[in-house]
Amino acid sequence: MGKVYVLVMVDPDAPSRTKPTSTHWRHWLVANIEGRELKKGKIKGKILTEYQPPTPPQKSGFHRYQFMLFEQLPQTPVSLSDEEKSSRGKWDFPAFITRFNLGEPVAALQFLTQNFKD
Repeated sequence: MGKVYVLVMVDPDAPSRTKPTSTHWRHWLVANIEGRELKKGKIKGKILTEYQPPTPPQKSGFHRYQFMLFEQLPQTPVSLSDEEKSSRGKWDFPAFITRFNLGEPVAALQFLTQNFKD
C-alpha cells in the first residue's frame, strides 16, 4: 500500500485577525487520501469536515486561509473527537497534529482574502 495523506484547510484569523477568538476555524478536513490518487490531482479520502468556502465577516479585514497536507502514518486512523465534531471554530489544530503524529506538512499554501463588500 502506498502513502496516505491528510488535507487540512483552516482560517487562523476567525473572526478577525485582530481578535482571533475562534482561531483555526476548520474549513475542510480529509484523511486517508491515497498518494496515487493525489498524484492524479484527485482528493479522494474520508471527509471528516465538509468543505466550506472562505466567508470572512464584513469589516473583519483580511483573513489567511491555509491549506496543509500531512503524511498520515500507516495503519493510523485519523478522526475527530465528539467535541471537535460539534464545532468548526476554536479547533485545537496543534493538538490534532500531535494526537496523530502528523509532524510538519509536506506541502502548504496560504492566501489572503476579505469580505467582498469591504
